[in-house]
Amino acid sequence: PFTFNYYGTPRTSVFINNNGNISFNSPYSTFTANPFPDPSYNMIAPFWADADTRDFSQTLGSGVLYKITPTAMIVKWENVGYFDMHFDKLNTFQLIITDGTDTLLPAGKNVGFCYGDMQWTTGDITGGGGFGSHATVGVNQGNGIDYFQVGTFNQPTLAFDGPYNAPDGVDWLDNQGMYFNTSVSGNNIPPIIINNNI
Repeated sequence: PFTFNYYGTPRTSVFINNNGNISFNSPYSTFTANPFPDPSYNMIAPFWADADTRDFSQTLGSGVLYKITPTAMIVKWENVGYFDMHFDKLNTFQLIITDGTDTLLPAGKNVGFCYGDMQWTTGDITGGGGFGSHATVGVNQGNGIDYFQVGTFNQPTLAFDGPYNAPDGVDWLDNQGMYFNTSVSGNNIPPIIINNNI
């Protein structure tokens, strides 16, 4: 019921993808994340990784949930395990997009990433155990100009050295909130990061 400004393009419909992202041009089932920018994908990714939500009996309240209001959409990946039906480690994270006026986000911001406890980064494709290749956090228009990468994550640590250095520790995301603006094309404004894991 609202228009989302995605780097100068008004959007009124969206695909909610199981693997930790939303997209606008088409749905994505791709479970192996790429760093941004990437010309193949048009997505907002609070945590692009190999989420597995098939066995709800293992974790009460697990799954991908969403709520739409007149000015915002909230998507929450709640207690999601990783492929292939592993629930020994769980992730909880949330994406908020707004029309730019909703007070859910700070003034001037239309996208928010919020994290609970983050415990894994990849599924069995890279060797199992919840770690191996990386998960990607960021926004990618797919044109090589309009994108922002918070980082790539592949280990169970608090390590973080920026978006384009070594892969980071998923525990750095615990209890973080990140807010940014995708309203201006060609202007990659860094997010405001609120670090609550003190």
